Amino acid sequence: MRPILTPTTLLLRASWQGWFNSLKRVREAQRKLLLKSVGYLIFIGALSLLGTSLFGHLRLTGASPAVVFRVINGFMIFGVIIVARDLMESSLKFLYEAPDSALLRAMPIPPIAIFGFKFVHLTTNRFLSLFCFLGTPWVAFGLMFQLPWHFYVAFVPACACFLVLIASHVTICMMVVARFFSTGGLLAALKVLGTIIGVALGFLLSLTLFFQFEAVSVKQFLLDWASAGNANTEPAAWYPYQWMGQLMFSWVTGAGLKWGTLLLGGSLGSAGIATLIAMQIYARGWENIRQSTPKRNSTRRGTSATSRFPIGRGKMRAMMRKDFVVFIKHSGRFIGIAMLTLFLALHLGISLAQGNTGDTKDAVVIGVQILLYSTLITFGLSCNGFREEAKTWWLLKTAPVTPELAWMSKFLTALLFALFYAEVCLLIAMMLLRTPSDAWISLLLIPILTLAPVTAVNTAIGTLPWMAELTDAREPLLRFLTYMFAIFIDMVLVIAPMIAWHFAGVAWFVGIMVLCLGGFGIAYRVGVANLRKLLSAQD
Repeated sequence: MRPILTPTTLLLRASWQGWFNSLKRVREAQRKLLLKSVGYLIFIGALSLLGTSLFGHLRLTGASPAVVFRVINGFMIFGVIIVARDLMESSLKFLYEAPDSALLRAMPIPPIAIFGFKFVHLTTNRFLSLFCFLGTPWVAFGLMFQLPWHFYVAFVPACACFLVLIASHVTICMMVVARFFSTGGLLAALKVLGTIIGVALGFLLSLTLFFQFEAVSVKQFLLDWASAGNANTEPAAWYPYQWMGQLMFSWVTGAGLKWGTLLLGGSLGSAGIATLIAMQIYARGWENIRQSTPKRNSTRRGTSATSRFPIGRGKMRAMMRKDFVVFIKHSGRFIGIAMLTLFLALHLGISLAQGNTGDTKDAVVIGVQILLYSTLITFGLSCNGFREEAKTWWLLKTAPVTPELAWMSKFLTALLFALFYAEVCLLIAMMLLRTPSDAWISLLLIPILTLAPVTAVNTAIGTLPWMAELTDAREPLLRFLTYMFAIFIDMVLVIAPMIAWHFAGVAWFVGIMVLCLGGFGIAYRVGVANLRKLLSAQD
């Protein structure tokens, strides 16, 4: 046992030391930690809002313990699905596809020691996630029912045991898949499935922000679901999340602590089973994954495919193709587009459910929302476009590229992408809302007139030194404030022409469009001037 524990301990110590060092010195690691913390705070706020409302209602109405426990089970199931999805993606990537896997396999370290290191690292990295999604509703439950401080102390080890239980089950499933079913198509399908689950769960959680509205009463839906349960629909006692739920619920019911024994024994037993299975199939599964990794298309084939880019000519075409490829290579942007589209579909569904059809005002409101979403999804091309060039900025400086060409490439790529999204969504919305035919042309023409100045302003903002981040002197606070300013300007440039066209008259609309045209010219001159300075600096 000692020959296995010693390398595992050394690997864990080296990994954690490397993480601490990167957190101290690497700004990118600090940025990721900050963004992750902000994301957790948003989820904690949404869950706290929903949990406080639900448990407060249950306490005021004197709900039975069975109904309260079913509400708790709802939170538990939601948290388990989120953490299991995260573990599914992370275990596949960290156990088999991490860059250090080949190096560790080449060293004289037993495979079981490598698995132990990766399993402990994987589990500890997800503790904050589990505590966020499970701890928040439990804390709201404890505060609402005025439970003693022992409840909160006992929750931490209960979370740790439950996390080990979930991680063991997910890891076992991934090891079995890697050993016996590892094909390129299946691995890609698992990643796509994880992304779909993440988008769906994030969208459902975001609905808690709307539960105060009658049209999207999430609270009432959960209460109806909890009250509709009966003895035939209760979950089986051997479900792992039941053990933790019953353990924490025992502070209210006064039941025994047999659930704590089940939770502790189940976590230790599942970790032991995962270790035994890893001794047999982990090494072979790594070989299968390495052999079944999908091969990248050859450069010649990729070049012939991208040469069919339908927009532009000459250098402009090449620059726009490059910008578009850089933009779509980040899967997070597709997730963001999917989330915004789901919110748009929700708003459209509410309007249809309330019978708001045949009115131009509803189409105008949806149109404003679509235009704002179109500008947000193209931030990666406009506001962040030149920041993406930071690592290859020297290549852009040495190439025969003028500042006008570089700015116009980012602008046109973002504008065309935003126009495509806006026009398609507007067309679908007007068809579903049965918008009067005399308003169709104006609604479809508005994106062409408004998105151009909006995108120009965003692209000019992206050329500011603290937004492009081409030097080590970065200003995260100033960058955040600039983002807020850009969003405010975008809202003004989108909402004002739409209102003027449909409600204020032609004269107001013409005046606003003249101002927008002037803003476009100023944005172009400022953006090109900033790019000229950036291209001539740092020689």
